[in-house]
Amino acid sequence: MDTTEYLAANSGLLKRAQRVLADVTPTFSKWAKRSGFVRAAILSPCSTSDGKFYYVTESVGFTAREMALLTETQEYWMTTLSRAFEWQCFSRDFNELDKFDGLFDDDIFVNINKIFFLPFRNKDNPHIFVLIELDEDDDINLAPASEAAVMLKNIIEFKRQEKKIIAKFEKNIDTGLEISESRLYILSLKVCIDEELAGIELPGDELRKLVVQSITDAAQTIVAPLFRAPNCSNIGSSSGEIKVVMFAKDEEDEQLLAYHIGRTLIALLGLKATKQILLLSAGLCPNKKGTLDFLCKG
Repeated sequence: MDTTEYLAANSGLLKRAQRVLADVTPTFSKWAKRSGFVRAAILSPCSTSDGKFYYVTESVGFTAREMALLTETQEYWMTTLSRAFEWQCFSRDFNELDKFDGLFDDDIFVNINKIFFLPFRNKDNPHIFVLIELDEDDDINLAPASEAAVMLKNIIEFKRQEKKIIAKFEKNIDTGLEISESRLYILSLKVCIDEELAGIELPGDELRKLVVQSITDAAQTIVAPLFRAPNCSNIGSSSGEIKVVMFAKDEEDEQLLAYHIGRTLIALLGLKATKQILLLSAGLCPNKKGTLDFLCKG
């Protein structure tokens, strides 16, 4: 086999291996639950016109407010943590938590027993896995750092598989249109997210938009199970919006549906804020193309 044939063969094997890996890699929330992690997040680096920062891009067990408070400069995290791909633990027993005081509200901070960090993916500009242990939590069992780092890297890289997502939507829409026309809705969380973030200073509109998008993404993870197939939901292109498509012969009670959605989001957005959720009808659609465009485009 000459060099060209060898590279072509291995390229094909690599692509097949990547597809298999993408199919078996769980979402962050599923992996965290499987690992017994109650409060966990991924901090990702970003650059805006106001500087370089880390902000939460994946989370379980954190409120929207806590997600926003964890936003800090890259300089802060690079001087606080080692860049080594190894577990780094800070414990209250050893008076090591004071440096993180500003990242949590007082009522949460006083109950933190330990904070674990694991940089991963890129040593020069790593993502950072964060794991919180409260006094009330059971002892956390950590996988070897190398094993956890590989899984976290895969979770980041295979998060948005657009072709796979669209294929799933197409299948659901085909099934749903046999029931009724597509009923289109926009779930707007903008007002309640703004209320939760009131008083938190985020440096610049660009960073604030990224934080709001991450909170919306966390909300989508929570509410998606409510819309069982063939119904669909997806993050909208506008800040703080989730697109919803439902199929039913009878018209939905929008206020009742909004109430049930709000109940699932109390842990993320708080009881007061969830009362500001808006479920807006965007009309009916008789065909797959229009429904898919609604879900996946602006």
